Amino acid sequence: MSQFTISETSNTLFQWLTASVFALLLLVATAVPAQAQMEDGEMPEIDFSVNLMQSAQVLSVNGLDNTASGFHAARAGLNANVQFSENVSGLLMLESEPNDFGGASGASQFQPQVDFMVMNLQVSEGLTVQAGTPVTGLLNFRGYSDGPNVQGNPLIGNSPADNITAGEGVKLIGSFDEFGFDLTVNKGFGEVLSSPGSAASRGTGLNYIGKVRYTGSEDEIFQVGAGAAIQSGQQGIVFANGDGENYNLNLPGQSISARNTHAALPNGGVIAQADAKITPDPLDIDLWGGFANESDPDATAVFGGLGAKVNVSQNFYLAGRFTIVNDQEAPDGADANLTRFQGGFGWMIFDRALLKVEGVTQSHGDAGVTRPADADSFGGVLTELSFSF
Repeated sequence: MSQFTISETSNTLFQWLTASVFALLLLVATAVPAQAQMEDGEMPEIDFSVNLMQSAQVLSVNGLDNTASGFHAARAGLNANVQFSENVSGLLMLESEPNDFGGASGASQFQPQVDFMVMNLQVSEGLTVQAGTPVTGLLNFRGYSDGPNVQGNPLIGNSPADNITAGEGVKLIGSFDEFGFDLTVNKGFGEVLSSPGSAASRGTGLNYIGKVRYTGSEDEIFQVGAGAAIQSGQQGIVFANGDGENYNLNLPGQSISARNTHAALPNGGVIAQADAKITPDPLDIDLWGGFANESDPDATAVFGGLGAKVNVSQNFYLAGRFTIVNDQEAPDGADANLTRFQGGFGWMIFDRALLKVEGVTQSHGDAGVTRPADADSFGGVLTELSFSF
């Protein structure tokens, strides 16, 4: 098993190097020619969008007599995409996500949250510096669900090994004709700074994430990408447990958690992943796989998945996904696998109104990675209605 550690000296070097590079990029960004700025009195261009979503479930959990059934709390989002000038733009997403932010009483949490915010400085034709809460993770192509913004995911739930969320930090994005990359330095939400002193008192530390992808020309059907992340401090890699999803097991003695169905991937060392998208009309196929490990304690997991969507007509599609996570350090004789099968359809009833139905079954293993909570295996049906305009 490979091991990955970061010494305190190298951690300090990482932080100084990161600060210097992004300070230089910000300095370059402020030197944009004057003609690229707006004329006096000219107002920014603002595009507003709205996302609305309501979903429901009927899930049966092994070992429990009753089904976990009912309507999820409704979710809503108001987004403002602002072009301040030729080189300066931003996105603000105000979202009400009671399932993510609330406890057992979702209604008491039905209030807007600043769910996502980024500030973009375009330093050249292909390079953008992004600050705020940039998307943090290793996915390059596949869609996923986040709050009321769900229409990019052909199914309802996410994968139990989705390495993606948002964090506070800075990202350098490269977008060119046939390839792209991004480099991110950030941490999880909350204003806890890394502290001086010994490694044990360093605080949250930082995440260092790099991705590269081949996107090809517009008419090519194959795209491929890869990425890796390491971390310093005590918080761990912040996207190791995903970004929540719409399976609510509501287990006895537990508050509602959107993450008690996600694999508990090791987050203290390195997480690496490769993914690909193949789009021969009318198919859209996603493949991904990777590993996560840490050396203290000894933990290694491998994961992978396959998803497919077929457009039956302009307004109707079928979709399916299979995901597996394997705990490489599971005791002999233990079930080391977490698996999830998802299948369903989407129907664009009217313009911008999407109805989705999904069947899901998940089998938990016996190890900590594959059974992150007291959750047992489960299965059932979900439905979701969303508007996006």
